[in-house]
Amino acid sequence: MRRLPAPAAVAALAAIAALSACSRRAALSPDPPVILISIDTLRADHLPAYGYGKVSTPAIDALRRDSILFSNASSHVPLTLPSHVSILTGRLPPASGVRDNTGFHLDPAIPTIASQLKSRGYATGAAVSCVVLTGASGIRRGFDFYEDNVESLAPGASAGDIQRSGAETERLSELWLRNAPSKTFFFLHLYEPHTPYAPPEPYRTRYASSPYDGEIAAADAVVGKFVAFLKEKELYDGAAIFLLSDHGEGLGDHGEDEHGILLYRETVHVPLLVKLPGARRAGSTVDRPVGLADVFPTALEIAGAPASSGISGVSLLSDAPALGDRSIYSETMYPRYHYGWRELAALTNAAFEYIHAAPDELYDLRADPAQTKNLAPSLPPAFRSLRNALLGMDRQLGQVPGASDPEQLRKLQSLGYLGTTQAPSGRTDLPNPVDHVEEVRSLRKASATVERGDVDEGIRELRRIVIRNPDMIDAWAQLANVLHRAGRNPEALTALREVDRRMPGSALVLQTMSNVYLAMGDLASAERSARQALAVSESPVTRTNLAHILAEKGDFDGAEREARLVLASQPGRLLPRLVLAVVARKRGDAEGALRELDAIRAATAAAGAPPMSSVDFQRAEIFAAQNRTEEAEAAYREEIAHYPAGLAAWQGLALLLAKEGRLVPAATVLKQMADTSPNPRARGVAAALWSQMSRGAAAPSR
Repeated sequence: MRRLPAPAAVAALAAIAALSACSRRAALSPDPPVILISIDTLRADHLPAYGYGKVSTPAIDALRRDSILFSNASSHVPLTLPSHVSILTGRLPPASGVRDNTGFHLDPAIPTIASQLKSRGYATGAAVSCVVLTGASGIRRGFDFYEDNVESLAPGASAGDIQRSGAETERLSELWLRNAPSKTFFFLHLYEPHTPYAPPEPYRTRYASSPYDGEIAAADAVVGKFVAFLKEKELYDGAAIFLLSDHGEGLGDHGEDEHGILLYRETVHVPLLVKLPGARRAGSTVDRPVGLADVFPTALEIAGAPASSGISGVSLLSDAPALGDRSIYSETMYPRYHYGWRELAALTNAAFEYIHAAPDELYDLRADPAQTKNLAPSLPPAFRSLRNALLGMDRQLGQVPGASDPEQLRKLQSLGYLGTTQAPSGRTDLPNPVDHVEEVRSLRKASATVERGDVDEGIRELRRIVIRNPDMIDAWAQLANVLHRAGRNPEALTALREVDRRMPGSALVLQTMSNVYLAMGDLASAERSARQALAVSESPVTRTNLAHILAEKGDFDGAEREARLVLASQPGRLLPRLVLAVVARKRGDAEGALRELDAIRAATAAAGAPPMSSVDFQRAEIFAAQNRTEEAEAAYREEIAHYPAGLAAWQGLALLLAKEGRLVPAATVLKQMADTSPNPRARGVAAALWSQMSRGAAAPSR
């Protein structure tokens, strides 16, 4: 009789068999759920799972215990959109063609995790937390459900600032997943801990000295709630779960406060956890170099989908010995596109990071993890091999951000756009961003000067910056924004034209131009620029902007048509509803307008958000026209309390009080407007309005 193996031998054989099976295919059962959780802007070295001790992340720690931790994972680009494109397609930025957060669209021919799994019968869903990941970029392709209804409640917000809380995005994710089958791919994106660092309580108080860590703790709480939901729905055990970040954050290291400009480890080294179905290989660690493009083939392998051609990613589950010598590519075109500086590229292997710059840099990551000593001047073997490998890669610069494809250019020209698109300069003598990163801080200093109320000095600072570096597109854009806020709109247009000359055909620039023309009362030019923006990017934002301008022009049918087109595809958006409310009010349908406005107020309240800008002002205007004076006054004051920079509510309240013969309270309101509103035009507008009132002149129309 054949003897049975000893228990220890049985255990060893079982372990070997399990590892072998896992290397072939990770799923315990066919069609496991695949979950991708991305925490934007999360440095690996600010997580306890990676040895950090100053923040508590119990949810991520628990997931780590069930997962494989990849200790040497790199982002391919420290920017949100192109990094997520690499994650979802398995391609490096030069191959995907998406090199920046704006001005690029994912080629419809490139497969994504969502499109590949959808073709295998998966239900596919996603919910994102920032406007940068709008589905209009092409990133939503393959998703049955893509929740990107991220709007700014306040006027004048930049694209990077338009975000929603991770808690709200998680709530919307649960709503869809509750009715989804187990054969599901879902992508949850959290924008904490991206700037501005403003964690909710109790994390705001708990991490008062490090709000970045406070945002990490807040994101961890959202992860905990989401994982609890997956367990409640009995998806967790059988699911493959990827938890990662798209890139890190500078936090002042090497002179960079945020990300996008440099390629040191603080912005490129990212956390990556992979929980396999059944928690196989739970608690293990993989130290070999991996990249975020590896998520794509790994997700397909786990789901049993065929491999996709043309990708750079390699399955994270592969145990091929040669992968230990692998080098991971990273790049940033941001310095070239936004500042007129040199782009950077890097290769990172198990021991070194090589950064192709001028001069080149090489760091021994084991002996010098803080990257303080550049070894490149001594020309060690690692420098020569990594440099040769990088120079041998196809890293073509590609198009400039904006409308570079001929069809978009044709559309723009048919709409009266005179700009020309051109390939980015092939110059190699551009300034090294490492030597100029302090100039980015000068931009922030100018912004802080404006926020303190010294608008004129802020404008002078910005003008000094663009004189020193006329190719610094972000400085021109910031100058245009400040000039627009100061009511100096012709000067703002001049600055915007400088941006458009260097980044031709940008939907964001064209849309901003339309807003400036609107403020100047040039409705024809505002409409033309809005339609040009829509030709470049047919997004809910650009279409809503056009609807708003048509409403101001008195084209109520056109405004309603554009607003309803947005709501047909994304019924949860609030700005189109605000347009419909304005149209209803101007048509004389006060009750219809109030219904829309009340619906907006209810939606923001349900989300725990403040009221949307202009909603209470519109209510006040309706109440004032109906002689519902107390309600009008309360609504004006509510608008002022949340948006003191908006002058229309201040003026409306003063006029309402004056109409009732309450000139002293009206004067008080105008004084408060002049003294407390952050709008630099407040003092002049208040003085002019009081002059009219005191002379008994007819009130200006609203």
